[in-house]
Amino acid sequence: MSLILNLETSTKNSSVSIAKNGICLTSVEECYKEYFHSEKLHTFIEYAIKISGIHIKDLKSICVSKGPGSYTSLRIGASTARGLCFALDIPLLSIDTLTIMSYKIDIKKGFLIPMIHAKSDFFYTSLFNESKKRLKPIQIKKFDNDFLKSLLSKYKKIYFIGNIPIIDTKLVKNGFLYKKIPSAMDMALVSYKKFCKKEFNNIEKFIPFYL
Repeated sequence: MSLILNLETSTKNSSVSIAKNGICLTSVEECYKEYFHSEKLHTFIEYAIKISGIHIKDLKSICVSKGPGSYTSLRIGASTARGLCFALDIPLLSIDTLTIMSYKIDIKKGFLIPMIHAKSDFFYTSLFNESKKRLKPIQIKKFDNDFLKSLLSKYKKIYFIGNIPIIDTKLVKNGFLYKKIPSAMDMALVSYKKFCKKEFNNIEKFIPFYL
């Protein structure tokens, strides 16, 4: 039995889940107008453990979102995960935020483009195929009509994922938009697969991914 605590703090959504063998047992999350992870994250962890009916010592691993996203929020999540791993003597796992956003979106044909706001008109983004294989590395792109045109000239069917603006709806007639924010609920299966493969991080050296 693999009980994994998943933490997602890359955006203003403070999110915690507990999963057993890749299936989410319970989740606690709340999205705010400001960043409140330092005030809420530990409370959410305690609540998730309580309503799951488990003991914290039953956990086999902690998995944390490693970014990209908010610098401070990611550091809070990483510090919490590392501290728990040290205290419980269990391994640390991590998943990048854009993979988390893409994993629960099922499509038969096309391409997935998850996006997280970075600053102004710029977004963190990547490209996945329908099998969730990453085709392009994580990068920062300006979200405007030129960006949309360049994508639609290469890819006939696109699924945008995130809370992003659509500048010109005529340009995205072959595109679909999933309004979605990163959530620890969507980490359950990915973290379990990484646990089974023993894709652990070095607890002492782990830092979030920043661009």
